[in-house]
Formats: sequence, structure tokens, C-alpha cells
Amino acid sequence: MASKFLNIKLSDGSVSPLRISDVVSMKFATDVGSGATLQTDLRVTYTDGGSVKILSQVRGAADTQYVPSAAGQKTEFIRAMWQQIIAAVATPWNQPVIGGDNGWDYTVEPSAPQASEYVPQSNAAGTVGGGGDSLEAKVSTMLLGTNSASTPTTGPMSAMLSIEAV
Repeated sequence: MASKFLNIKLSDGSVSPLRISDVVSMKFATDVGSGATLQTDLRVTYTDGGSVKILSQVRGAADTQYVPSAAGQKTEFIRAMWQQIIAAVATPWNQPVIGGDNGWDYTVEPSAPQASEYVPQSNAAGTVGGGGDSLEAKVSTMLLGTNSASTPTTGPMSAMLSIEAV
């Protein structure tokens, strides 16, 4: 079987392919730095024993970068990566790259299946008793990160800094 790759858009605007075939495990290593200098370090290990490091940007001054630093954010990032691997396996052998020309958009699908239900127009989002929540629970959402403000807030995760073999 040919190798599969996920295009990932990095913080400098470039798109870098990450091999996602033959992945054995993914886990975050110990964070680098703390506060405004914090970076997260995801390690991807392959069946051949090789591994890759995906490093986040430095969090920077308040509201500069949002990195997956909380435990739940890291779990969601890894879950999203597994979703991309599963999507790649489902593509034909002659389509070895997923994520498009502009790279993966850092989204994750819902963690639990949602029941299908008909929402009549009279009960649509924006109306009394609105049903907009039922659609929102079924669509992909942006991965979240945390900034370094004095009272940290969450926001859409910033693009990763680099991908390199270790």
C-alpha cells in the first residue's frame, strides 16, 4: 500500500505533508516553556520505529497565539488527527494526499454520534424553541487552544509551527 499524507498548513503559511500511514501512536510530550513561551510538542510514532515532532507556535503575549495546552484540547487534537488518518484510509490508493492544497483546517468532528431528527421550519434556529442546536451538534468545529492572557481564554487553535523527524 502506498503511503498516505495529510497536508498541514503551518504558521508561516506553507503547507507541509505529514505521513499518516502506519501510525502506531500519538501523544503530547512534555510542554516546552511556560506562560507566554509555552509550546506544545506532539509526537507521532510509526510502525518502522520512526517518529515525527509537530511543534506548536510559542504562545506569545496575551491574545497572540492559541495553542492546545489544556488536557482536553490535546485530547481533541489527537482525536482529530485519528479522524484524518481514518479519512485517508478510506480514500483510493491513487489519492495519497488529503487536506487539500491549503492544508488541513484544524477541525474535529463531533465526539459522539447525533440522532437524526427532522426539525420543522417553525422550530428552526432563531425561533422560539429553536432547533439550531441540533445542527450545530452534528458539524465539525474548530480545534481550540488557550492564550497567555492574565486570565487565559480559549479561541480557534493557531496553526502549528513545524513538523520534523526526530
